[in-house]
Amino acid sequence: MSHPHLCLLGGFDFAGGAAAAPVFSRKARAMVAYLALQSGHSQSREKLAALLWGGNGDAQARMSLRQALSAVRKGMDASDGRTLLTEGDSITLNLDDLDFDVVRFEALAAGSEPEQLEQALVVYRGDLLDGFGLKEEPFEDWLRVERERLRAMAVAALDKLVAHYCTTNDPASCARAATRLLAMEPLREDIHRALMRAYAVQGRLTLALRQYENCRSALQRELSLQPEPETRHLYEDLRTRRMTSQAASRIAALAPPSQTPPPSPARTGARPAFPAEPMRPATHYVKSAGINIAYQVTGDGPVDLIYVPGWVSNLDLAWSSPRLSHLLHRLGAFSRLIRMDKRGTGLSDRNVGLPTLEERMEDMRAVLDAVGSKHTVLFGSSEGGPMCMLFAATYPERTAALVLNGTYASGRWSKDYPWARTSEQVEEDLAAVERQWGEPADMSNAAPSLMNDSFEREWFAAYLRNSASPADAIALWRWGTEIDVRALLPAIHVPTLIVQAAGDRWVKPEEGRYLATHIEGARYIELAGRDHVIWGENSDRLVDEIQTFVTGALPAAPGERVLVTALHVEVVGLPSALVNTSNQTWRDLMQRYDDEIRKELHHADGEEIKRTGNGFLAVFQRPTRAIQCALAIHRRLGESGLRVRAAIHIGECERRGDDVTGIAIQLTSRLLDHAGPGEIIASRTVRDLMAGSGLMFEEHCEMELAGVPGGLQLFSVSKPAV
Repeated sequence: MSHPHLCLLGGFDFAGGAAAAPVFSRKARAMVAYLALQSGHSQSREKLAALLWGGNGDAQARMSLRQALSAVRKGMDASDGRTLLTEGDSITLNLDDLDFDVVRFEALAAGSEPEQLEQALVVYRGDLLDGFGLKEEPFEDWLRVERERLRAMAVAALDKLVAHYCTTNDPASCARAATRLLAMEPLREDIHRALMRAYAVQGRLTLALRQYENCRSALQRELSLQPEPETRHLYEDLRTRRMTSQAASRIAALAPPSQTPPPSPARTGARPAFPAEPMRPATHYVKSAGINIAYQVTGDGPVDLIYVPGWVSNLDLAWSSPRLSHLLHRLGAFSRLIRMDKRGTGLSDRNVGLPTLEERMEDMRAVLDAVGSKHTVLFGSSEGGPMCMLFAATYPERTAALVLNGTYASGRWSKDYPWARTSEQVEEDLAAVERQWGEPADMSNAAPSLMNDSFEREWFAAYLRNSASPADAIALWRWGTEIDVRALLPAIHVPTLIVQAAGDRWVKPEEGRYLATHIEGARYIELAGRDHVIWGENSDRLVDEIQTFVTGALPAAPGERVLVTALHVEVVGLPSALVNTSNQTWRDLMQRYDDEIRKELHHADGEEIKRTGNGFLAVFQRPTRAIQCALAIHRRLGESGLRVRAAIHIGECERRGDDVTGIAIQLTSRLLDHAGPGEIIASRTVRDLMAGSGLMFEEHCEMELAGVPGGLQLFSVSKPAV
């Protein structure tokens, strides 16, 4: 049973203490948010009606207000809140019995102690009602002011922390606070300098110099300015220090060895010379829906990569394995490596009940927010993979790339997914886990190559014991087998790499191939070997593949941003005469239809991006050309008895040579799902640019879209009847 709370920072979340969280409409959520920030002060019905239903007539606005009040009162009463008070024309929201994150944040942010400010920033998960909006100007004006007020308080808290950690010579904490502050205010040169100095004190001169480039690029891009003299002088000083350090290293390398090198492990039969156990990095915590989530950050590479492990984990104990710590160091060599213990495991809060996949996904978002990561490579292994897949589908704008290793789409056997373990096999596995818990780990399935390595077996057993209790471990194992994310795979539209061991005894190669088949554009690599864990026999090869993929998935230099109109057209209806044709005749006819589509694309100056099943994705410089092309294809293929559907959207994309990528391309494909056979649909963005075209636009539907208030309105497009 969760503690009653109302959270408005980073989104909207309300839960009472005795029932499931009620579901409120957008207007009802807006009303609750407005009343909550005026908590204890009554508001008139007239004011609320004008704020949220100003475009309606008085009678309709008051009726809508009554319905919203009824829904909120019912939801809060069912949740033991009893906080909505109405008396005559006055309405009051009393939050004395609720944990309200805005009030808690304001109180902590007003403090002067670093611990209070740190806690304030844990509470501040994002902007007020982040991603929420209404097509009501009075409400939007109020929301804009309140967002800026609370955001300014968060910035002030971060400012104080940066100054404090600089004064107390705590470069790691200074870098963390400065990174988050720059994510909110990227043009603050003083904070860029503080971050450069913090990196330099830590000996991370390469990262300090790279931060200067980030500063210079942001100023040039946004203001067409160069950095201030103080910033440039700091950069030159740090560059001189790095050159001096490199020269000293080269001189040391040329010096004669002081002793005979030790014999190689291959000749002596000794364990490979992994580095000794390193100093463990600091563990930080962030609150997610009241749960403390532990995370660590290491490495200073140019990209952010978060690793989500399978089953259970322990951030600290991971460093005790020479093999696993070696892998983590390699990942940190080309990335800023972010790691977390999922709720209920490791150093995060335990005994919190079984999670939902969505809750764990939001935990990961909270960690990324805390470290200021806005565009992140997601690396999920085993049971950590489905959570990464859900995040990539839900937050594509925050996902730079997706890497999956030894993971699956469904945890239980079914006729259409016959590779997973049956219910009987799962129960056998759980009985073995309970029977063997605490003993040297049986690596026969997890890592057969390490079965005879007594150190790894002892370490892995200790790792598991410190990751969860036996009962929790068994419950989480069973929960992991109940995951099924097959339905969301087509919604993943980010660069994806899938790595699978050919002899993996837990996750079969067919499961990796299934993911590759159902995730658009996914790259599949199958490695020889049998180990399921990432630190097994193929650990270096795995890191090599990830580094190569991430380097290719994330552009090394900015590309050209262009505004394009995207068209996705697809054949959805075939004439009955084709049903019984031979395969060769079928192929010939489909090739002819492809040629006809390409002719129309060429005629309209369209640029084919890729072939998609029974259709094409193309881009145009002007929306008129895209619509004319869609109408022409519809007419031409219709003469042959074929039915097509098409979707059109306009937006900014990135062009690299002949390749065009971006959210506008992905969104157009999503729009296509709302078009029926014979329909051409366009987004409101396109409709608004087509005034005077003579085309007819009729309201079709509204598509829910994260970050777009009120969703995206779609229109059916046609030519007027002659």
